[in-house]
Amino acid sequence: MKINYLILLIIIAILYSCKSVINEPVINTLEGLTKLKEGYALGASAKVELWGKKNFFVGYNKLTVVVYDSLNLKQKILSAHINFIPVVTAVSGTLTSAQASPVEDPDETSVNGVFPGAIAFIKASDINDSWKLGIHVHNHKYDKEGEAIFDITVDDLTPSLVNTFTSINADKTKFELTLVKATVNGSINNIEFLLNKNLSLLEWTIDDNYTVEFDPEMVDMFYAAHTSISTKNIGNGHYTGSFDFSMVGEWKVNVIVKNNDIPISQNLYFTLNK
Repeated sequence: MKINYLILLIIIAILYSCKSVINEPVINTLEGLTKLKEGYALGASAKVELWGKKNFFVGYNKLTVVVYDSLNLKQKILSAHINFIPVVTAVSGTLTSAQASPVEDPDETSVNGVFPGAIAFIKASDINDSWKLGIHVHNHKYDKEGEAIFDITVDDLTPSLVNTFTSINADKTKFELTLVKATVNGSINNIEFLLNKNLSLLEWTIDDNYTVEFDPEMVDMFYAAHTSISTKNIGNGHYTGSFDFSMVGEWKVNVIVKNNDIPISQNLYFTLNK
């Protein structure tokens, strides 16, 4: 009887284990995304896939990186330092210059097997401006580093999601204000901005000591809030706020950036349609 009881316990444990596995939800982290680029980070023993919702565009691009062991392509790399290096090269006559865009590099530990991050592209590709995107990988599994480099095309969008401006105070610092998202379907709508400070042609940073306010007005009805709405700084250069876009139509969202309550921007706005 003792043996049969032990066998029964083992069977119950196996059945419970199988049920747990069956009921465990499967998370498809790439659902709704398109593979934009793939290639090898030479030197890192890693294959890189880059996924996004659409082709690269001027503004805030959410991107997902998947890294595979190049020695066993069925195995994902789950721990790595990944850095985005987007550089646009501009040619004007005999002169050539290079400029980078603000980035949000992924955390070193993957989320459900992938590495989410973002790039805020500052300008579109054209006959004079060509983009290359480097993805630098430090593969923790082998302690090796390498970089995959892709030629990419960055599309322009209308209306624009980016405002690049120079501070009107004495230091003349250059900034990029990006519209990250705006939900204008319901009554109370959320809006989010990203503010980056330019340190050099190839370097941007975040500084959460600034404040961002916005003042919506309806273009056709000449309706305005007549008051600046403060946003909340949620860290890493991101600012969120909400407003009741009550009427259907085109809205002009005027934005002002301040430093110690002193405006440093002028004539910044985004156009939204509800």
